[in-house]
Amino acid sequence: MLPASTFQALWALDEAGVRTVLVTGRPAGWCDNIARMWPVAGVIGENGALIYVYDRPQRRMRRTYLLGEQERREARRKLERIRERVLSEVPGCAIANDQPFRLADLAVDFREDVGPLGPAEVREICRIMQSEGATYKVSSIHVNCWYGAFDKVTGLRRFLADEGRDLDDPRIRETLAFTGDSPNDEPLFQALETTIGVANILPFLPDLRHPPAFITKQEAAAGFAEAVEIILAKRGRRPVPRPPG
Repeated sequence: MLPASTFQALWALDEAGVRTVLVTGRPAGWCDNIARMWPVAGVIGENGALIYVYDRPQRRMRRTYLLGEQERREARRKLERIRERVLSEVPGCAIANDQPFRLADLAVDFREDVGPLGPAEVREICRIMQSEGATYKVSSIHVNCWYGAFDKVTGLRRFLADEGRDLDDPRIRETLAFTGDSPNDEPLFQALETTIGVANILPFLPDLRHPPAFITKQEAAAGFAEAVEIILAKRGRRPVPRPPG
């Protein structure tokens, strides 16, 4: 569960005029709820497959997909084979419980509601996905795989383009900061200059060719609140309340 400090940090950013966009491997169903209910400018979900932006004054959701419906149907057919193989060949793993709410990818759980499984099992899941010609990324809890030319960078690029901005414009890039916690965040660690890893990314650093520029002292949600506190302090804003303990 996210602690209250996470939501306080998001609201503090909103009140300071800093627009927050979530870039996540989580499914379309979660993204719809987050875009509606959280103080965010939008959500890029399923590792870049989709973008949900809720227009509050108009009470309307704008949904953008980087794959067409026919491409998604074809992908689902091929992902079903990967699903069957990982469940058969990697004991202890499971299909993520949020899979029913996904449109474009397959998430294999190795430590959220099962396990945790070790590095050897995670490598075997990745090997199966690679052998089936899928793109895959490892997060802190799942291995996500998909078919199609998208990732978190292409999702961000499309989000900005829809607003008339260009990710390659240095004036735009210098306004962006990204916070992540796992290997599936590496495309954005590589693409942007101001990148922040929360402390639980430390075990993954040996596997990253493009690590974050900064790492917080605290892990997970507390690390995010720490990063937000530093950003707001540099903007002359009040600190974010920390969680107890």
